[in-house]
Amino acid sequence: MTRRRPLRWIAAAAVVAVCLIGSLFLISPKTETYATRAGETRAITLGDGSKIDLNGASSLTVRMGRTERRVVMAQAEASFDVTHDPNRPFLIEAGDSEIRVVGTEFNVGRRPGSTTVTVRRGVVEVKPLSGAGAPTRLARGSQLTVVDGDGPPVVRAVDPDEAFAWRSGRLIYRDRLLAEVAADLSRRFPTPVTVAPDAAAVRFTGVLVLDSEDAVISRLEALAPVIADHTASAIRLHSAKD
Repeated sequence: MTRRRPLRWIAAAAVVAVCLIGSLFLISPKTETYATRAGETRAITLGDGSKIDLNGASSLTVRMGRTERRVVMAQAEASFDVTHDPNRPFLIEAGDSEIRVVGTEFNVGRRPGSTTVTVRRGVVEVKPLSGAGAPTRLARGSQLTVVDGDGPPVVRAVDPDEAFAWRSGRLIYRDRLLAEVAADLSRRFPTPVTVAPDAAAVRFTGVLVLDSEDAVISRLEALAPVIADHTASAIRLHSAKD
C-alpha cells in the first residue's frame, strides 16, 4: 500500500495540471489578424456571430475576450454588423479614437491621420483613446470624422448607405477632398493613386463605379478639374486649372 500512494499523488497532480492548462486555454483571449491586398475584399464572421466586411489594402486585429471584444484598426476600412452581447462590449481602436458598441451596423474608414465612423443601425459611442473628453454618441444617419491630434470631432447627418456603397462596387462623395478619393481608389486597385500639391485643395462630388482603374480615372478626369499622370508605379492627380 505504501508503495502505491506516491503513484496516486503523481496521477492526481497530473490531472490537476491538465485541468489548469485546459482552463488557461479557455480563459486566454483569442487574437486574430486579418488583412487584404489592394483590390481585394474579405468577409469575416467572428466566433460570436459578428460580421466584418474588410475593404482592400486593410489590416485589423481582433481579440475576443471574456469581458470585451476588441478590434485594432491600422490603415483600413471595414463595415461591422455586431452581435448584441451586453456582457462583452465591442470596442474598436482607430487612430486616436475608441468606438464602443453593443450591437449595431456601422462603417469605419481609417485613413492616414483621420478616422470616419458612419452608423446605419443602432447607436455607437466614439471617444478619445486617451480617455480625455466626453464620448460622442452617434445614431443612424450620423457620421463622425476626427483628425488625429486636431481638436474635437466633426459630426454631420448623411445617407448611411453611401458609406457602405464600396461593398457593391461604388464610391459616393459629397464635397470631399481629392486626397480622400485617392486613398479610397488605392484600396481598390493595384496601382496607388496620389495627389500632387497643386490639387490638394480640389474637392469632389460624384459617384465612381469601380470597374477598371483606367475607366475610373477617366471618369474622375471628366467629373473633376484634374488631370492624371500615369507612370509604371503610380497615378498622380494634378489640377487641370492653369
